[in-house]
Amino acid sequence: MWDNWRDKLSSLKDVHDRLEELGRLGGLRIWIIHVLEDNPKNGVEIMDAIQEHHEKMHRMHDDRMRYMKDDKHYQQHLQRAMKRTSRRPSPGSVYPMLKKMVAEELIVKQEDGRYKLTDKGQEMAHKIFGQFRSSAGQMDRGAQAVEHSLNEISSYISLLENIKREKLIPHEERIGELSERLKEMKDSLKEE
Repeated sequence: MWDNWRDKLSSLKDVHDRLEELGRLGGLRIWIIHVLEDNPKNGVEIMDAIQEHHEKMHRMHDDRMRYMKDDKHYQQHLQRAMKRTSRRPSPGSVYPMLKKMVAEELIVKQEDGRYKLTDKGQEMAHKIFGQFRSSAGQMDRGAQAVEHSLNEISSYISLLENIKREKLIPHEERIGELSERLKEMKDSLKEE
């Protein structure tokens, strides 16, 4: 029992440490570290990559809004969290930040003009994004998406488990369809 509590407290401390680090670094620094993880980029490529990531987040948001169209409470939270604004950082903010990050030894400017994470920058990336990496060290966005989706499904199942039986009866067929789809997905994993 104490081991469980110790593990939970350790996990909370880890989350707290990451949040403190994120706050200390600031948004643009984090984005630059994130987009330089895959490979070196010049300033324009960094701005393009940050914009591309923001656009992907908005597409995911739009998909979620379509899927959750009947859940007004959830929509309200998503709309507040995902204000649609252009998220391409300006050269006037990116280049001074790159200069600071070079001075902080988080990145280095190569001869070809591209920026690359230093060992210190890679350590910082690992500290911030470590839980989302594969064993090869690269960000495993597929695994992250699967984990997030399964957590969402689990949360909604927990919610449904707390709803009175009479409220669920009209949805019995839909619940059965979802259950069957999950069973088919699980069975397909055994086939390979």
